[in-house]
Amino acid sequence: MSVFRPAARVTGPDRRDWEIYAFRFRLPPRRRRGVRGAASFLARLPSAAVRALRTDEWTVEAVTWQPHRTSYAWRTTGEFRGHVLAQVEGQLARGEVPAPRHATYLGASG
Repeated sequence: MSVFRPAARVTGPDRRDWEIYAFRFRLPPRRRRGVRGAASFLARLPSAAVRALRTDEWTVEAVTWQPHRTSYAWRTTGEFRGHVLAQVEGQLARGEVPAPRHATYLGASG
């Protein structure tokens, strides 16, 4: 699974196309703006990648761009990743706002 390729795609009854991603890697927060901030961000990327390899924590995110960008995100463990993906996919297909079990809701944006 990759942050660059969706783990699943689904179309809801309202004809909105959703892409569901599952990933372990989390970008480090940006602390400053400008060249120094970008350099600091790039310097912290390798440690974020190493942390992603060591953790069993997964983020599942559902994203649509119709009619505007909307996304929902949850955090789960590797043990329940497949279950959470299936629940999110099924609930979006039925037109529901997903509420998967065995996952912590991180919020919505859009």
